[in-house]
Amino acid sequence: MDTHDIDTQMVKWRYTCPNGHTSWEPTNSHFWCHQCSRLSNIDAAFWNLRDRKTGNEISREKVVLDK
Repeated sequence: MDTHDIDTQMVKWRYTCPNGHTSWEPTNSHFWCHQCSRLSNIDAAFWNLRDRKTGNEISREKVVLDK
C-alpha cells in the first residue's frame, strides 16, 4: 500500500479537502475541514484528500501524519 507521509506544513498544503481548502485536519477515521465547517449546506467531514500535484484522491488510511 502506497502511503503519503505528511510531515511539514508545506507538504500538508499540497493536499486539500474536496472543496479545495488546505485547512483540513485528520480525525480517527476521516478528515475535517475548518473552512467547510463555516459554510452552510457543506459537510465538513470527508474521507479523501485531493493531491494538488497529481490530482489524485488519497484515502484516510493511506495518509501518515508525522507532525
